[in-house]
Amino acid sequence: MLPTMKIGDVEITRLISGSNPFTGKSHMDKATDEDMKQYFTEEKAFEMMRKCEKAGINGIQSRGSMPAMGLIGRYRQSGGKLLWLAQTGKNLQTFDEELCELMKYDPACVCIHGELADDLLLTDSMDKLSGLLDKIRRYNVPCGVCSHFPEVLTYCEEKKLRPDYYMASVYNLFQPDRSHDVNPTGERFEDSDVPIMYSVIRSLSAPTIALKILGAGRKCATQEDVREAFINAFRSMKKGDGVLVGMFDKYVDQPTLNAQYTLEAIRLSEKD
Repeated sequence: MLPTMKIGDVEITRLISGSNPFTGKSHMDKATDEDMKQYFTEEKAFEMMRKCEKAGINGIQSRGSMPAMGLIGRYRQSGGKLLWLAQTGKNLQTFDEELCELMKYDPACVCIHGELADDLLLTDSMDKLSGLLDKIRRYNVPCGVCSHFPEVLTYCEEKKLRPDYYMASVYNLFQPDRSHDVNPTGERFEDSDVPIMYSVIRSLSAPTIALKILGAGRKCATQEDVREAFINAFRSMKKGDGVLVGMFDKYVDQPTLNAQYTLEAIRLSEKD
């Protein structure tokens, strides 16, 4: 198994698989979305998750909603061993119902959805975060906060909310001028976001999982580019932090390669 990070009492590998490719959410373009949707039958999704396990990855993350949650649940019922890192839904009004539903799938830990936390910041409602974390804690699972905004994570530290872990997107796609809704060519990824978020990640008191380290494919022109992104990520974070990477194995065995890059990046970061 790959080196692990500890979230509560749970050992999670420092490389975690994302699930967006299963539902065709590439954050790239419509053609890639469709390619993913066509490729990922249930059989192919199961095959990729088995590749993750073989490569030493023990965790996969998804939102606590169908179809990804059901797909991962069926994989585990079939004998798959991946731990499930769950995200809540995005809607504050349906938070309780969605949390109750996702708990039926035995998550290893539960994180407040990044877009929900971001919306609380933008609507000046951050005081609700503490109560949401307490709702997760009542189920006796490790709780976390995800965000695209560094300000959300620093708020949690300043207010001593003490989540068991954080999830942090190194690109802020939730800025009003970044979304695909206002950009005809797709979501806007700004490289200037990256060092800012890594700086905040280093200051956080809990283990942190970095998201979008490959820019949703924008840093994947060559395998050397991918390797460098992994090295930069682990060198830029705290010892014991991890990364979450969506994997699409139609053209290349991404689970195996990403596991190799993770091992090399961790080794190099420990020498620094």
